[in-house]
Amino acid sequence: MHSTATIVFSLVLITVGMLYVALRRQLSNNASLALSSLVAVVVFTSASGVWFVLKNEIPPPPLAMEPMTIEQVMEEKQQHLTGNPNDAKAWFELGQLYMGQYEFDSATTCFDYAIRLSKAPYAGQFAALATAQYYQHSQTITADVQRLLDITLEMDPFNETALQLIASDHFMSARYEQAIAHWTMILDSDRLGVDRAKVIGSINQAQSFIR
Repeated sequence: MHSTATIVFSLVLITVGMLYVALRRQLSNNASLALSSLVAVVVFTSASGVWFVLKNEIPPPPLAMEPMTIEQVMEEKQQHLTGNPNDAKAWFELGQLYMGQYEFDSATTCFDYAIRLSKAPYAGQFAALATAQYYQHSQTITADVQRLLDITLEMDPFNETALQLIASDHFMSARYEQAIAHWTMILDSDRLGVDRAKVIGSINQAQSFIR
């Protein structure tokens, strides 16, 4: 539309210019002056019309959206669950948000709901619940945490979350060889998304304590 308006304006200018030159040769000075005034009015009117068209076509710059804070995301998720209390996926996502805020009691509740409401609970849910309970109990593998880890690894022997938890617990208790064995399992899984550099760094750190 921009190009169309510009072309029309250009044609108007050319046409008016040609008529002005042709008529001016045949008119007296007074008539020529009147013609010049008329041409000026036509050009001004045409230019104003084109400017108005272009002005209305230029969209306003989009308003920059402020990124949502973690609190706003959590509030939005909670409001969603108020109207959809059986949404297992939303419960799991809210649990992950609570984990990020180190609110392990609330995370445990959310992951438990996610498992109960799922038609087919999966390994990642049990691993998440095990992790939340582990930190809830001051980084201790309780009987319940161990049960959840066993369920997870039975469903998915190379579940990264479960293996990381077990490896970290071995490392914190100075069981470095066991920690290395579980980190090595993560590397051997060949799964996408694994931060291999971080895992290798953890293995090297554990090895440095053995030497």
